[in-house]
Amino acid sequence: MTVGFPFRKVTHLEGRRAVIAVAVICALGLAYCTCFAVMNKDRLGIDFNQFYAASHLAGTGHVYDWDALRKIEAQNAPEVPTGRLPVVLYGHKILSRFSYPVARALWMALSIAALILVALTWPGARPRFMLMALTWSLPATVVVLFGQDVPFWLLFFTAGLLLLGRNRPWLAGVAFSLCICKFHLALGIPVMLAAQKRWRTLIAGAIGVLAWIASCFLIEGPGWPLAYLNISKIPEFSPAPERMPSLYGLASWLPWTTALELVSGMVVVWLLWGLCRGGQDLGMAGAAAAACGVLLAHHSYAGDCTLQIPLAILTIQRQAWRPWLKAWAVLTLTPASVVLIVWQPYLGQILTVPFVVAAVWAARAKPLTHPLEESLAAA
Repeated sequence: MTVGFPFRKVTHLEGRRAVIAVAVICALGLAYCTCFAVMNKDRLGIDFNQFYAASHLAGTGHVYDWDALRKIEAQNAPEVPTGRLPVVLYGHKILSRFSYPVARALWMALSIAALILVALTWPGARPRFMLMALTWSLPATVVVLFGQDVPFWLLFFTAGLLLLGRNRPWLAGVAFSLCICKFHLALGIPVMLAAQKRWRTLIAGAIGVLAWIASCFLIEGPGWPLAYLNISKIPEFSPAPERMPSLYGLASWLPWTTALELVSGMVVVWLLWGLCRGGQDLGMAGAAAAACGVLLAHHSYAGDCTLQIPLAILTIQRQAWRPWLKAWAVLTLTPASVVLIVWQPYLGQILTVPFVVAAVWAARAKPLTHPLEESLAAA
């Protein structure tokens, strides 16, 4: 008995071997990332601590009071200023009802579940490839270890793509609006929707964002925007910009930083616009929008490279694309991305930032129109 496949018939023995190979690769990746987590256990939950502490202050008018926030954070982990909106922090009150260790464990479990759901449901990406990439991904390990909210951003974004694919534009807009939890990474979403003329989704998303922002005033009072602006100016808010895997981080090493960031940002938006207008499938358009969001962000770090995993996987899957680009995609999925960003930041930026540009350019120049590639993307 055989199993159908786009290229040829695959026997059950071959299928069993493939499953075993995937399991072994995932196990090795998990072992490696577990060792990394053990060596960095002193930073366990450092980002979750800010959500947990700030949720206690949400609704009091002092959520961005740095002195008050530090007093609560110091009880559990090093102090980190929060950059989340009041409505996001208010939602964390559900976990604040638990003790810090229990809340942190629940957050970690939910983060892992969110990443698994993204791997299994991203449009056009093979789940086994996504799972292998996640188990070897140091950025994904960092976001789980530190307790960041990148997994939930990806989950909301994936839900929006799936709803678009099922012709639910209004619900898709609501799902995309939930990406306000890390709004600085969402700059690629309106570009994608406008380029594809998905006006109902864009309108629904805009209404959702306005509703979330309006609720911030109800939760924290009229003075929260100024308080947010003040806390964003302290050095601890955006430390080490030269380590950011973005256009801003790369330009920080060069003269005329602002001008270079603006010009390169316009180029990235133009490339993303052309890709989304050029007939690409939702999976590739979404992967490009998420990856470009990291490049355009003025505040991003190694963990945010998790958003580039779908683009790398879809690049590897494309049959007609250049081998050197696929090899580059594989390299970005290795631990080298985080290691270089930490130890030699400019080399890490050269590894990740130009790859996104090259992959988006390749997708823009070669839309997914070949029937064989369409069947492979839908597998």
